[in-house]
Amino acid sequence: MAGNDASAGHVFVVRGRLESVDWDAAVVSTSGSFLPREHWWPVLGLTAQLDFAPAGAGRVRSFPKEGRPAWLLNVASRISVDWLVEGVYEVLDVIARTGIQPGGSRVKPLVALPTFGVGLGGQGGVRGHVIKALIDAAAVCADKYDFDIAFVVANAADYAAYQSVRRGHLCSAGVPPQVQQLADRLRAGDVSLLLGAGVSIPAGLPSWDSLLDRIRSEALPSIDAELFSGLGVLDRAQLLSKALHPQGLGASVVELTGGGAKPTLSHCLLASLGVTKVVTTNYDSLYEKAFESAHGRGSIAVLPREEATASRPWILKMHGDSGDPDSIVLSRRDFVRYDAERRPLGSIVQSLMATGHLVVVGASMTDDNVLRLAHEVLALDEHNGRQRKIGTVITLRQDNLRTELWKNDFDYVAASEADNDSAAARDLEIFLDNLAILTTVDTPYLLDVNYSGLLDGEEIALADSLREVAKIVRSLPEASRERWGVLEATLHRLGAETQPMRRRRGVNDRANISRSG
Repeated sequence: MAGNDASAGHVFVVRGRLESVDWDAAVVSTSGSFLPREHWWPVLGLTAQLDFAPAGAGRVRSFPKEGRPAWLLNVASRISVDWLVEGVYEVLDVIARTGIQPGGSRVKPLVALPTFGVGLGGQGGVRGHVIKALIDAAAVCADKYDFDIAFVVANAADYAAYQSVRRGHLCSAGVPPQVQQLADRLRAGDVSLLLGAGVSIPAGLPSWDSLLDRIRSEALPSIDAELFSGLGVLDRAQLLSKALHPQGLGASVVELTGGGAKPTLSHCLLASLGVTKVVTTNYDSLYEKAFESAHGRGSIAVLPREEATASRPWILKMHGDSGDPDSIVLSRRDFVRYDAERRPLGSIVQSLMATGHLVVVGASMTDDNVLRLAHEVLALDEHNGRQRKIGTVITLRQDNLRTELWKNDFDYVAASEADNDSAAARDLEIFLDNLAILTTVDTPYLLDVNYSGLLDGEEIALADSLREVAKIVRSLPEASRERWGVLEATLHRLGAETQPMRRRRGVNDRANISRSG
């Protein structure tokens, strides 16, 4: 894939809550009182309402807080969508004039925005118009001010509406074949994810090398760092494990990886894909935090310490969990004992490879356990005369050597042509954003009148007709309505209003479905 124009900002959309994203600046909605509602307190670091509004004039106020800056935007008016968007232009101009800098290893600042004005702002009845206008305004400002913008969207229907609008823009610009191929697989539902350290390093968490060196500086300060690095990763970990006995290496690993880091944009984008089966070699809980921010608390099970069910997405912590120091797998001896002690975990990973397509993100395919599991599946395929690729590895940039090594076994897809790692990491975020656009196929807004501004021509008449059908089904006697439960459930998933039937003993009420988001 070609590298992105370094001078142009990008507009992202992720599922979740504003306080759960690692942004460089954020804007929250207020009324003319400039006293934020309780909903926004976690974003602003508040535990109680302000006594006085922040000083200033006009529609935009800087919010005084430690750490990452935030702004307040007055959106409480029913004047028009144009008036609402004028405020967005104004606040982004103010942020640009402060000279905001990117945090961590980002090459551009990331400004996080909610969907303005659709709550108490008075524009909820024209959400479709608002979303289209916000996307257009953000694109203009991202290009003008050279920063990235992320809309953080908690509402499932809003998220689908954003992606529908953006899908039209992306398809007009042209979709790279490798992105479209991956998107097709994701939409088919046969994809699982394998996440490596490269996903969490931008959050400030250490790589294996830096993790071990930081532990060495505390546990074995007399050992020369260069001499230490001459050992292999597993042997370095084994040496530290002995030095830290009987406490063990796990406690030190948890101390360095189990802190208060926030999910990165990549975590949020991956969680927005809605993949239900995920494996990670990371110890941290950032993906789980991003997923629960997007889909609700308790929406993902963490294996092996929680129960997996058919209806609940899960993530398998292959090498242990920062929540359990004794589970950490890092030393040579840990890896030697892995198959004997944790074979069922490896079997889960192999089943994903054998029955679907494993997409690898942030991992270089050098992990001994992953390699062994993959080669065993490939050997089984060869024995049975099956010729197929068991997965796709998404890399920052082209890796010709490993592409050749895994030829006919894994596809290798480069997200960037940039030489700089930070620029390439941003290109990976844009790659994942494009995947999210193409894979969001649910349309829970189509029959909701508040989103009519997204429809054109005959679509408007069709939506009106289907809403009338939904009314007719709802008006049927209970016994008759049950027969139309499948149709009613389908219309409900498309955004039509519904009401639950009174449950009768022995009757399975398929139409009584709670609406997501």
